[in-house]
Order: sequence, then C-alpha cells, then structure tokens
Amino acid sequence: MSEDVLSRLADTIENLDATQVKPLVQEALNAGLRPAQILNDGLSEGMRRVGVKFNSGEMFMPEVLVACDVYFAGLEVVRPMLQADRSHYIGTMVLGNIYGDVHTVGKNVAIPVFEASGLRVIDLGESASDERFVEAIREYNPDIVGLGTYMTSTFMHTKETVQAIERAGLRDRVKIICGGPAVSPEAARAMGADDASDDAWKAVEKIKALLAARN
Repeated sequence: MSEDVLSRLADTIENLDATQVKPLVQEALNAGLRPAQILNDGLSEGMRRVGVKFNSGEMFMPEVLVACDVYFAGLEVVRPMLQADRSHYIGTMVLGNIYGDVHTVGKNVAIPVFEASGLRVIDLGESASDERFVEAIREYNPDIVGLGTYMTSTFMHTKETVQAIERAGLRDRVKIICGGPAVSPEAARAMGADDASDDAWKAVEKIKALLAARN
C-alpha cells in the first residue's frame, strides 16, 4: 500500500499531473507515512525521474518547470509537518546562491530534500553577497554552508566567498559545500570549499560525511 501510493505520487510529478498530487500526498499521510518519506520516496523521486529525462533529452525546460510546479504543490501540503518534525534533526545549514547567480529552481528543489534529511535550512535567497554569508554564519551558527551556483562564471566567485568567511574568522566553524550543475569537487576544494555536488540527493550523503568529520 505505502509503496503503491509513493509510486503514484512520483508518477504525478513525472506526468506533470497537478490535479492528483495534493490528494495523493494526503492519501500517503492518511496511510501513516512520515512526511520525510513522502518527500524522499514520492515527490523527490518524481523530480529525480524528471532530471533523468531532462539530461537524456526526453524532457525540455518548459516541462521541467511544470514538473517543479507540481512538486511544489505537493510540498505545500507536507512541508509544514516536515519542518515541525525534529526527530531526525542532524544540523543547521545556511544556503544561498552565490553572488551574481539569480537562478531559483535548483536551490528551491534542493532545500526540501535537505530538510527531509534532517537539516534546518536557512535560505539566503539568490545572489547573496559574501557579507550576507558572513552575517548568517554569525547569526545562525550553522554547521554547514551551501553555496549554490548554476553558472561557471559565478562558481568562480567561490574563492572570494570562502576568503570572506576566513577573514571574518569563521572558516573553522563551518564546512562549506558547493552545489549546482557547474561545480566539481576538485575545483571547489581548490577554491577553499570542502566538497561539491551537482545532485541534491547525492549532496545529502556528502553533507552527512562533512558533519561527521566535524564531530
């Protein structure tokens, strides 16, 4: 029963079916499934499929944007419960798109994936200045900082952001991970970050490893 409703929920994202997503989320909740499971194995699984089809040329950006709308409609139902469930809390993350990057879709899909993994996420929005990251580290005392970057040109700003955190004397307090299709772990480390991922779901495992390394 639970696997069936989660599979159908993923299908609604893949099939761009906005009419069924909220009823299926509610059906999953009524069946006793946890919000994190509904997000990970239902809604996010659908977005994974969309990502695969986009990368293979079976889907195009207009369809991806519709899939995101369906995803967010389902997320609207489950997210308040997800944020209220602190039984799986693993740490705090400050996340924002690096200065100059105004893309929204990638970050907005990644945040609920991170929340489902147990992270409290502070969203700094798009084109966040180096000073904004420094201020947020001082204000929220996060365990990890996420630098979202969806263009090669803005990814190259990573070094300046890391240096600003270092100048503020805060670098030893946080781990830094870069995210987005323009990143690579090797380049991120060369610019002073700790790791990078071009996939939100793979990033979760990297984040957990970075958090474990702090303890």
